[in-house]
This record gives sequence, structure tokens and C-alpha cells, in this order.
Amino acid sequence: MQIILLTHERELTRKTNTGRLALDAFPAKVMSIVWSRVAADKNLIEILASQQAKLLFPAEDAELANDRIEMGLSEHGLQLMQTDPLSQPAMPEQVVILDATWQEARKMLRQSPYLKAAARISLPPQTQQSTFILRRNQQEGGLCTAECIIALWHQYGCDVQATVLASLFAQLNTRH
Repeated sequence: MQIILLTHERELTRKTNTGRLALDAFPAKVMSIVWSRVAADKNLIEILASQQAKLLFPAEDAELANDRIEMGLSEHGLQLMQTDPLSQPAMPEQVVILDATWQEARKMLRQSPYLKAAARISLPPQTQQSTFILRRNQQEGGLCTAECIIALWHQYGCDVQATVLASLFAQLNTRH
């Protein structure tokens, strides 16, 4: 699975950008496109329109990525484990994640018709809140970018990558 971070321009200079952790650690699996309201990336529009990629964003009509997940903490940080490994869903080829604050992400969605029209997946309702402590005014029940990637990778059997990213996230989250 390739992760495409659609990154808000303000996120590029934030020291608390957790998407950067995944980009730096997994350049073959994670890429970033800077979002622009007036100059949308044509390739991204095409892959979303053809449903080769799905947008990870909460919605009532979103496909639930996998509901057989439980969340817990370990020495490596946030860990999501499948409770029934036989129920693993088909892995999407590409997943687009809006790499921004929740307020900015909603604005990106509202101002981008191609994002509004994209097929969506969402994470199952979490039993535990985000562990991200470096930003104020977090959305209730919302996860940061790294936590979303960790959850997706665990759900689709990419446990080694998820564990590495969870460790990097835990280090960032306690360092600042």
C-alpha cells in the first residue's frame, strides 16, 4: 500500500508534523503532495476519480477499513492489533491522507471538489483517544497523521512498518 500525504502548506514548516516521520522512514511507501486550492495535482485527481486510491477521512458513507481491531499502548507507542487475522480486508493500492490540522483538513476537503467526490475509507471507532500531545485543540476522537498510518498498516498486515513508525512517533511525542 502506498500512502499519499496531501499536505497543507503550513504543515511543511511545523516541527510537530508527524507525517514527516513516515516520509523520512519509508520513502518507498509514503509520498507527499502539497495541497493547492488553485493548482490541484492532476495525477492525484485522476487516481482518486478512477478509485485507484481512497481518501482516509471520516464520513457516514465511508468504507470501514477493518472493524476487528483493538488498540493499546506498548513500549513502542500506539499499537493496533487485529483480533481476527483471517478477516484481513483487501489492501487498497493507495490511500490519501490529509496531512494538516483537523481545521485545515476540513477546509481542504470543502475547497476541493475532487476530494469531496473521492471514495473514502475510515478507521473503526477507536476505544482509546490519540496519544498525540504536541498540539492544542485536537478534535475529539481524531488521530494525527502518524497514528492514522500506524492504524492502516496494522489493519492491512504491515506490522513491521507500523511498529517502526509507532516507535518514531513515541520518540517525537515525548521529545518536545
